[in-house]
Amino acid sequence: MQIVNNTSWGISLIGLSLSVFTLLNIFIKVDKHKTDLLLFGWLVTLNIPLLLTLFAYANLDLHWLNMFINPSVNLLQGPILYTYVQMLISGNGKFKLPYLLHLTPFIFFYFLFVFMPHLVPIPLHNEQSNLMPDVENNSLSLSFKALFGFLNSLIFIGYSIITIILLRKHQKIINKFFSQKNNQISLKWIYSLPLVFIILLFINIANENNNGAFYQTPPMTLHLLSYLFFIILLCFFGMKQKPVFYPDPLTLKKNSLNNQLAKTEEESKPKCASTANMLINESLVSEIIVKMQKYMEINKSYLNPEFSIYHLSEELNIPRRALSHVLNHGLSKNFFQYVNEYRVGEVKRLLENPEEMKSTILDLAFKSGFTSKSSFNGIFKQYCHVTPSQYRKMVRK
Repeated sequence: MQIVNNTSWGISLIGLSLSVFTLLNIFIKVDKHKTDLLLFGWLVTLNIPLLLTLFAYANLDLHWLNMFINPSVNLLQGPILYTYVQMLISGNGKFKLPYLLHLTPFIFFYFLFVFMPHLVPIPLHNEQSNLMPDVENNSLSLSFKALFGFLNSLIFIGYSIITIILLRKHQKIINKFFSQKNNQISLKWIYSLPLVFIILLFINIANENNNGAFYQTPPMTLHLLSYLFFIILLCFFGMKQKPVFYPDPLTLKKNSLNNQLAKTEEESKPKCASTANMLINESLVSEIIVKMQKYMEINKSYLNPEFSIYHLSEELNIPRRALSHVLNHGLSKNFFQYVNEYRVGEVKRLLENPEEMKSTILDLAFKSGFTSKSSFNGIFKQYCHVTPSQYRKMVRK
């Protein structure tokens, strides 16, 4: 006998309420991306167990849903997680047909559940005993359910590992493109999704093997709790998330520098190892460096926290990859280092300004383009070898 308690009902109600609010916001969102549509579908699949729990609590007989909804829906979570991250970090953010291959386990088990002669367990609420009676199982033996649960966990853990590898690779290259590392760029919030699943998986294992040593939480409650955590994270972070990269707006322009880049890339295809770094003529490196410095000093675009190499590329009318080449080989820096040097210099200038004596250091950091206290302190000390507070004291002396 499995307990259908008020906790499971409450979890389902909270999850559904949050999801409906988020789904409505996605629906009315003007500038929707394909990742928003995938997020929409993801939230729908996550809410299926919650919705069935509410139906069961209301004692609704919906056996006809068995033809459309069965436990195989759980197998979608890993592939959706992987596809979502891939679309966020890819250059064009498009959905690719090969992604559909990841649905193979779901499709196999979906039809297996549909054609097996059994009743899919749907919890029925009993007001007097608050118990859910066991459902008759014919072909679907306990061993098969255990095997399915094991495969479901194994598949999600596998996709989680692949996703974490993707995220680690992503975090190594964002310094080349962006001047800050907030959650929408670093995607660190996505680490929480597999982490929550693994924690609850171990809790569930311990819960099922406690042999009465302490209070045993109903497995269904833990199952719903994992879905609720997923929904909270996706509603809070996913709603604000947009694709990290977007196409270089100048790659198709017919300026001379871009033509030279295209020619070099064409020549490099059969021997990419020896010519990978020859993106532009080395004689132009110094000229581009001077042009970049003049632009940064006059326009002070580094004061904009959202300033990226794409913005610099558009303003200077120079292809993004050419700028990356100049930074890497001409200045031995990435874009993150290059911009934050200017920001640190701006903070130092403000700290030395008598008119800013009453301003807090954090206010000056935000004025200079930084977005968080921790990143500012770390970057400032890296370049100045003293903390911002120590530097201010030195200036006042």
